[in-house]
Amino acid sequence: MKKMIDVVEVLSVPLAESQGLLAFNLDAPETGTQTNAGAVEFRGWVLGKMSPAIAVEVIHQGRVLKTIAVNVPRPDVAQIYPQLAEAGISGFRATLDLSKIIDQQDQLTIYGILRDQSLVKMAEVMVKLGSDSSMAEVPLPQQDAASGVEGIQLKLQRIQADLERSKVFVQSVKTDLLNREQLSVEPRNF
Repeated sequence: MKKMIDVVEVLSVPLAESQGLLAFNLDAPETGTQTNAGAVEFRGWVLGKMSPAIAVEVIHQGRVLKTIAVNVPRPDVAQIYPQLAEAGISGFRATLDLSKIIDQQDQLTIYGILRDQSLVKMAEVMVKLGSDSSMAEVPLPQQDAASGVEGIQLKLQRIQADLERSKVFVQSVKTDLLNREQLSVEPRNF
């Protein structure tokens, strides 16, 4: 039996308050939609002001659920911001399984990560377990937050999120170096 999630509200942070971001948009999820909790799509685009955006994070109760690389082609954004080389690949997309995470009603926070490693809040997504009539109400087991095993698991998840951020950062540095090498190798006409 599938669990459904209702997207109650998506609140984007006003650009004036999102220091460090030139522009962004969260295309999905959208306010008022219902989706399979096991396959919730997070999709959009983001551009940094002074430092390029390299990733987006989805956070739940202080825990990083997913670090998503900013590398999806967005020709529509490139048309709006032709002066920015990174605008053409400013998109992000990932599908998350929230079926074991959401407890009745919860909030997810979306952050952009810039190459200078700064974190910029982009949006808050309010979700609740859906009203699918075929779904039986099954209470979730309560976990002891002070549990040693859960504490270790939480630390491991944070380490894994840090590793994902590092991978995205290293990949962006490699891409920059490769681009610089290509520019220095190309013959110049004077």
